[in-house]
Amino acid sequence: GSWGTAALASLVRGWPFAGGSGGSAGRLAGRSRLPHRRPDPLALQVAYDSATFSGGAVGGGGSGGSGPTFSGGAPPALAGLEALLAPQRSGNAARLPTRHKGTAFDAGACNEACLALAQACEKGNTHQFESLVVALRLMIPAIGGSEQALGPPRDDFMLCPAVLKWGERDYQGGLEENTRKLQECEAEFAQLCAQHREGFRAPEVLAGGLDLAVAYLKNYNLDKADQLYSACEPHCMSRGLPWDVKWLQDCATLRCKQARQPEAAVLLEEVAKRTPPHEATLRNLGTVYNQLRQFDKAKTYFDAAAELVGEVQKEDNWNLGLVHKNKKNYAEAAPLLEKALSQWMRDDPNDEVTLAKLYDSLGSCYDEMGRHADASAQFQEARRLYSHSIGTESPLYGSACERLARALVHEGKHQEAMDALVEGFTVIATKDAVHATPLFELLGVALDEMPLLRGVDPAELARLEVPIEAAVRNMHYRGLANDANAGVLFERMARALLLCSMANGDPARQADAARRREMARSLLSHAAPLVEAAHREGLADLAHVNILIKTELEALDAQDAAYRRALSSPSAAAAAPQRPPPLSPSLSPPGVAPGGAQPPPR
Repeated sequence: GSWGTAALASLVRGWPFAGGSGGSAGRLAGRSRLPHRRPDPLALQVAYDSATFSGGAVGGGGSGGSGPTFSGGAPPALAGLEALLAPQRSGNAARLPTRHKGTAFDAGACNEACLALAQACEKGNTHQFESLVVALRLMIPAIGGSEQALGPPRDDFMLCPAVLKWGERDYQGGLEENTRKLQECEAEFAQLCAQHREGFRAPEVLAGGLDLAVAYLKNYNLDKADQLYSACEPHCMSRGLPWDVKWLQDCATLRCKQARQPEAAVLLEEVAKRTPPHEATLRNLGTVYNQLRQFDKAKTYFDAAAELVGEVQKEDNWNLGLVHKNKKNYAEAAPLLEKALSQWMRDDPNDEVTLAKLYDSLGSCYDEMGRHADASAQFQEARRLYSHSIGTESPLYGSACERLARALVHEGKHQEAMDALVEGFTVIATKDAVHATPLFELLGVALDEMPLLRGVDPAELARLEVPIEAAVRNMHYRGLANDANAGVLFERMARALLLCSMANGDPARQADAARRREMARSLLSHAAPLVEAAHREGLADLAHVNILIKTELEALDAQDAAYRRALSSPSAAAAAPQRPPPLSPSLSPPGVAPGGAQPPPR
């Protein structure tokens, strides 16, 4: 039947049988309140324990992440259509008219498709998987609307921490161990779905979906998490408390990880509207507004959280330290961040992910203060802890590499900075929530901040060829390659490839350089109309980017001509130009921010 099919498909691929994961954010827009009051005693009875954005689910480790828990009373009496559709009236279904089911259902073909579906799943063949899911859905015999209409789902199940076991697991054993644990959870969820014919209407399956999604969040498997939240959304929203609040809260965590903070803020404001004041909600709201650079508003929420608890806790020192850092009040920021780090080392010395985040936060503060050597040391430790706990494919690890590269450049250690930059660029280019801004800014470090033409070999930029291609493919797959943000990023990518692709050297080196120039030309050809359109429409003043694109295309023509001469006459290789015509340094285009504002290091 359709319910079970949809639930099983959502397990592996998140088949969008109902709604979109971002739908609620738009419907809930415009609802907000500032938290200034303490909850009354009755409200405290339903206050929930949840992970804050400083650790827990968002951090990829830690304790929290299970979301809210409410104990409900007796279910309300059914009325109206709910009474008509109630399960106890199911006997009436035999009297209803039904659609003709046919007599030629081919069970063998269905089994063959299911076997192929399992093989496609194992091999990661998403293209065949999608077609097989559609084919299997089409094989379901005709069902009329009167047959599919169902009453309220079962309510004989309590959403509580005891049933949310996967999201509470420790995922700090490194990439291989974490992946093994996650695949075990996926297998258990598949078996759970197989046991319940109602699909996501079964509360056990719905709770399992929310639980597995938190495990995905902790491991930064954001695409899979998004698919699960898309499948769970209509069922959680229709059930009401506590399902809707858990969905809103956890989906807000996902939106933050996807660099979609405005949507996260709307979801969290709705959580605050539907529940009594709680320090976790206040801290989460403060974190989101801090990332949105609304620092005073963020501080209001952080102060409200501390007031609600009755003391300033280590989370508050961390949060307020970041607010002061972002406002450039370094004299107040550094002591708070140092204190938070020491408190965490005392209380949770084994929570490596959270400790790494704190080292990262403190390193960013030191780097902005001009204490570049101290910053590098903090970032090195953050990177080490991330590598040990969540692996080198995590975006958190990539962000630590990115910030380490900047600090090393500020120290004057350019070769070490290039190593960290390439590593960070590679991780960011391949992550689920790929974003134009960090890629654009990292290339800016390589092209504008490193003296590549004054002591560092420009050939080092060739190490970015494969990561650049991966980033372009990832952005194209996600529909992010056709706007002005992509245009200015692709120009910068092309310039990096051009600078390391002179038509000189032995035949193998020249062939490699020719391949990179071809890639650069493709990027510029794609970028040119995007940048020109944005400039013409007044979205941003991109005149200087248009000039850069034309100059770089001319440089490519010159280098390609030299390469053709070298191919026809080996002696001409020595006469090939050693570098392209000088290019103007590219600054971030005024009036445009590729990908939007970046969240502060957290």
